[in-house]
Amino acid sequence: MIKQLTAGEYLSYRYPVSEKQPLLQPGDESFTAFWKESEGSDVLRFLEENVSRDIYRFPFKNTDALRIHFAETLGGRLPVIVTGNHDDFCSMEAVLNGRREVAEYPPAVNAFTIEARAPKIYRHTVILLGSAPYSNIPADRLGLEETDWLERSYRLRLAHECTHYETLRLFGDMRNHALDEIAADVFGQLAAFGDFSAARQRLFFGLEPGRDICTGRLMFYCRNVVPEEKPAVYHAVDAVLEGIEQEVESLLSQKKQKRDILQQLLCVSIAERLYRKDYLLQ
Repeated sequence: MIKQLTAGEYLSYRYPVSEKQPLLQPGDESFTAFWKESEGSDVLRFLEENVSRDIYRFPFKNTDALRIHFAETLGGRLPVIVTGNHDDFCSMEAVLNGRREVAEYPPAVNAFTIEARAPKIYRHTVILLGSAPYSNIPADRLGLEETDWLERSYRLRLAHECTHYETLRLFGDMRNHALDEIAADVFGQLAAFGDFSAARQRLFFGLEPGRDICTGRLMFYCRNVVPEEKPAVYHAVDAVLEGIEQEVESLLSQKKQKRDILQQLLCVSIAERLYRKDYLLQ
């Protein structure tokens, strides 16, 4: 059973602070060579021959959109599998993890950095992306054309998931926690828009300014919080976003490198940021 956390416990989470810069394991991981021949290949055939013979039992709806390529990260190259829609995304997640049943993920969840559990690729780290508007937000909410938003959504998701992987290589861990998600969305927004906006982040999380409710993606990352204390978490995340926007702008103006920005974002908890600004959890 997953331990239920209080709001205070959840918001106090951060990565350990060290006087030394975190170590980065250089170069590609050994499993990367396994995926080299997948680029430009028939994705389903490659996966059938190299991952699972059961792949055709899954109802992939848009096989023409399936592709595999590599992403460059601070920790080396990483294979990226792209699916054409949310249903295919869920099916591919089951394939990579060696399950026969498809999990139903919320429509706003279309990206994972997976440490695969399928026997032939056990513990391979793979980025899985679905083609959809980021966080299930319609283009008109951002004042964009649909095709433009889909292209930006792809860049945002890819940078987001690369950041999760870099967190794993830098700090030895990555989690589906609000703090990790904010850090990953910082670099996702930078890739898609050139800046980080607190207002955009509220859209992506499903938060409304000044209200302790959530109707979107952040709910997924708070599922282990005691139900009656979730509003306090939503309040806290909403309250720190403007400060993080200013923090990112300052770090970029100082021409800080990505690893330095990532370290600063992850080594200060949401609770610490909240109290620094004299907010109170209510």
